[in-house]
Amino acid sequence: MARHVIGIDLGTTHSALAHVAPTGPLAGKIRVEEIPQLIAPGQVAARTLLPSALYIAGPELEPATLRLPWDAPDAAPTRVVGELARAQGALVPGRLVTSAKSWLGHARVDRLAALLPWGVDDSTLDKISPVAASSAYLAHLVGALAHSTGADPKEAEIVLGVPASFDEVARQLTLQAAADIGLHPTLLEEPQAAFYAWLADHTGGGHLADWRAHLAVGDVVLVCDLGGGTTDFTLIRVTGEEQGRPVLERTAVGDHLLLGGDNMDLALARRAESRIRPGGRLEPAAFTALVQACRVGKERLLDDSSGPDARASWTVTVAGRGSRLIGGSLTDEIARTEAEALILDGFFPREGAAAAPSRSRSALMEFGLPYASDPGITRHLAAFLRTHGARPTKILWNGGVTKSPAIRARLLEVLGGWLGTAPVELPGAAPDLGVARGAAYYALARRGEGLRIGGGSPRAYYVGVDTAAVSPGVLSALCVVPRGLQEGAKVSLTEHPLEALTNRPVRFRLFSSTERMGDRAGELISVPVDALVELAPLYTVLRFARSSQDVALQVLLEAHLSELGALELDCVARGTGNEADRWRLAFDLRAAESAERRAEPRSDTAQASEDPQALKLGIEIVRALYGKDTTVPFAELKPPSLMKALAAPLGPKESWSTTTLRALWEPLKDLRGGRGKSAPHEARWMNLVGFCLRPGFGYALDDWRVKETWRLFNAGLVHDKDPACRLEWWVMWRRISGGLSKTQQDELWKRLQPFLLPKKTDRRSVARQELAEMWRTIASMERLPGKTKSELGDALLGELEKKEAPEHALWALGRLGARLPLYGSVAEVVSAKRAERWLERLMAMPWKSEAEALAASELARMSGDRTRDLDEGLRRKLADRLGAMPEGARLARVVLEPIAREAKEERLAFGDALPQGLRLSAPDPSTDPV
Repeated sequence: MARHVIGIDLGTTHSALAHVAPTGPLAGKIRVEEIPQLIAPGQVAARTLLPSALYIAGPELEPATLRLPWDAPDAAPTRVVGELARAQGALVPGRLVTSAKSWLGHARVDRLAALLPWGVDDSTLDKISPVAASSAYLAHLVGALAHSTGADPKEAEIVLGVPASFDEVARQLTLQAAADIGLHPTLLEEPQAAFYAWLADHTGGGHLADWRAHLAVGDVVLVCDLGGGTTDFTLIRVTGEEQGRPVLERTAVGDHLLLGGDNMDLALARRAESRIRPGGRLEPAAFTALVQACRVGKERLLDDSSGPDARASWTVTVAGRGSRLIGGSLTDEIARTEAEALILDGFFPREGAAAAPSRSRSALMEFGLPYASDPGITRHLAAFLRTHGARPTKILWNGGVTKSPAIRARLLEVLGGWLGTAPVELPGAAPDLGVARGAAYYALARRGEGLRIGGGSPRAYYVGVDTAAVSPGVLSALCVVPRGLQEGAKVSLTEHPLEALTNRPVRFRLFSSTERMGDRAGELISVPVDALVELAPLYTVLRFARSSQDVALQVLLEAHLSELGALELDCVARGTGNEADRWRLAFDLRAAESAERRAEPRSDTAQASEDPQALKLGIEIVRALYGKDTTVPFAELKPPSLMKALAAPLGPKESWSTTTLRALWEPLKDLRGGRGKSAPHEARWMNLVGFCLRPGFGYALDDWRVKETWRLFNAGLVHDKDPACRLEWWVMWRRISGGLSKTQQDELWKRLQPFLLPKKTDRRSVARQELAEMWRTIASMERLPGKTKSELGDALLGELEKKEAPEHALWALGRLGARLPLYGSVAEVVSAKRAERWLERLMAMPWKSEAEALAASELARMSGDRTRDLDEGLRRKLADRLGAMPEGARLARVVLEPIAREAKEERLAFGDALPQGLRLSAPDPSTDPV
């Protein structure tokens, strides 16, 4: 029996649902379903669109008033989705969750962690993760459908639209959000879904009745998808005709572009804010409400910018507030001409065909999301068309932004200037509903009841490999999925077997490209390091039951582009004679650092050009000191002479590459028992382990190395009474802190709490020098909760004010309150209010050295995120003080502009010299990749 078909648009600002019943008068017909939702407490009404907004209710709403028709009679909901959520969020912004879809693509945070609403410092609030928020929207959509039609979503065929520019991790997270409520949809790129919706409207009796009136063989259709959170460009070519039907091929998609209607709302809100609060800024909660008000104004002014419903202006009103509604209001009048000028000239400027996106920092970084650094959509479009050598002849609009006649007219004007003639608009586009309708049509097309678009995978995928020699600036990579591979296809890469160690984790660096054509599956390519986009890594543990040791096996990679639209990679052993020797590679969905944020070897470092003889000799030296064989060379070596002995073959320790460092760590791990020979042996062992493994991440298998090192934590010191050993113990954990998991950092904090924040019944004393290293260690643990960091900073400031603080206290304070973490999630930074209080107290103290200035600049550093940035007046006051200091101009600038750390600042913030070629900090915001 045919199943129900459901098409879903899980949008950034609105979601929609389309349905095809398996039998009856609607069989084969796509119907957009009205979605029942709360529009006021206790009041349900059906709407075509479901606002993608979630409100976490407090005592201001009775749970009984939040029940939906399909909820149990005794249900007590605490979260509401849809129109009421958006309206209530305008009154109490601190409980509103929006843009969850944008957060799914944000690799700088743990997207499975409860971090939304973003930047709200309220311990009583039950926050939610981006994945869980997406699940809530999906649950409401399918719950509404089941209530209205009786369809069982878990038995239906579901197609879910995602941005064409979503990377594999964002796709996997979308599938997980669905799986968490028992759904297993197929993913479809939204621009393709929009085109499928257009095909559905031009289909008669199962055949394309009038496509020739609008399309011809050779036409290139530009699908211009401008949504609330993302902008997607897709090219579809009419390559031929078969049996009276067009043959269609998707030929190109654009790269990820977090830029859309949300950014336009922000721009309008900033303009209104400048009049409401001249020279100042609204509190984050008030600004959130202003953004929501400007969104409504934008839609009313631009969507109705012509015709009888045109409005000359729109009034935005925001209640005066702190964290709660306390009365009063703020208003501003936005003229239609002003809104059009701001949006058209700011986001759709008239540019030449050679225009390229600027790398300068835009003014649209808000609420923790890494928006595109250049808001000029026409510049991104010019680069996209130029990259693919495309001259579109037709254009199809999709996304709520394209409902504006003024925006469509501007884009056609610009395209006409580039091409000589503007592309012809395909009629009948449904910008708000096209994705849902097209997703349903695609499900029918998969059954043979409609037309399929060819083209396969829009991007090629590559796995980075180590080769014998890699020139500086060049990356070697194996093509695992060629661009154009069809869904459901499998590829076995037999040309280049790889060697991998079993019974230990392995990690593969994964890359993609939407531009490279012609690379074959299994082809080994060498390209400039910036020619491919690095994605989250793939990892697995190659368990090999026939041996408990690390065994080197030859393996092949097998790639599968699933029918769900997800990339799957398997690692398959060669020559073992056992089909079970197959391992699935998985994405690290909890990664809180993007590829750009991870400490990776820089291209100008010859990581693969080590002198093997020198490295072999260095390893022998380490084994001589910590091994049991007294007959080997260097048997008389003593711990104090180890570094000097290693420098003889390897050069000064500051010049050792990451490859050398990690290679020296291996014998230290194998001979960990040798550290017990004497206290100097143990102290030197820990010193070298921390030095070789710092910063604890950034090189293949570092997570496994840190895990192996962590075994020592519970075992403890052999010479636990020796002061030097105790100092090196904390130095080691500080140096590799970036590789420690949240759980490990929590365990370390439990060990340190009796010394740093002692309870009256558990107060412990320690030598002053060790106490200083303890503070440096805990301040380096960026995965600790913001609440813990706040308590630590408060205590540290108290010691500073009493002039009893340990050495490095100012450095520790700067790390604890840093606006820009080195490696941790931005969701765990200390609140702006807390950091402001710390800064005010710090500025009230006499400054005796550069240390106070550096700590203050870390506390006040501008991130561009309103929820993290300190009050502008306070930052300007600090900038004036810093600017008057010798060499203070740079520090003054970083508290006024969002710029990345220089190498010197990075070393100071990390508290140690980094390995050659490694960087910790994010790319300079002024050169942020789009």
